[in-house]
Amino acid sequence: MGLGRKIILVICLIVFLGSAGVLLDYFLNGMKEQNALEDLKNMQTDREDLVTDKGTVIGKYADLYLANNDIIGWITVDGTRIDYPVMQTQNDPEFYLYRGFDKEYAVSGVPFMDAASDIFVPTSNFLIYGHHMKNGTMFHDLLKYEDREFYEEHPTFKFDTIYKGGQGTYEIIAAGYTQIFPKDSTEFKYYHYAGMTSETEFYEYLKGIREISSYDTGVSAEYGDQLVTLSTCAYHVEDGRFIIVGKRVDAKQQVPQ
Repeated sequence: MGLGRKIILVICLIVFLGSAGVLLDYFLNGMKEQNALEDLKNMQTDREDLVTDKGTVIGKYADLYLANNDIIGWITVDGTRIDYPVMQTQNDPEFYLYRGFDKEYAVSGVPFMDAASDIFVPTSNFLIYGHHMKNGTMFHDLLKYEDREFYEEHPTFKFDTIYKGGQGTYEIIAAGYTQIFPKDSTEFKYYHYAGMTSETEFYEYLKGIREISSYDTGVSAEYGDQLVTLSTCAYHVEDGRFIIVGKRVDAKQQVPQ
């Protein structure tokens, strides 16, 4: 083998080992961050409710609130790995995009609610974002809902606010792909409807999400229903997104007292 070919081989080996190291580091850090969030489940204890200046935190979430009062809820989707706290920092809306529950840097981040959605103000739609991690964590498994059969086996998800009156089960209305850019595209801009309040907006949103849904769930909604939209990245196009939208079916949303 000539010297030139040997040099090329060595360079290729170095690049391969470097890439493998980066990939390994990505997955190891991702699992470390996932384990840290898994540990938070152990902080859901049977204790007395906690009265705060924001409202009454139900006992199950009291220790989590005391650890970090940016937590506003918990999202669980059966048949997936989605079982996480939901954060919100309205003065710095994307604070948890790359931070863990402990507020330290974390590539996985933590699911967080759009600043325009406010659990303390009557609204028709809570919009929650989460990363689509290649290691299968965060909102990666939302894309299981592109399969109608998976939807039929898991037609609901659960979202609790940590405050009294905010615990609920949501029946899925729509699930599908969309795109957030370019701004002049004809794709439905679902993210413009976070925190919507008017009847006109509600039915505009309902029409829009049905149009992008991968299939007809047969589930409808009426103005006054509480909706939750879960959003994550998708890679079918540049700046793609995948969303699922559910309506609360056990009770009407109540503003925390």
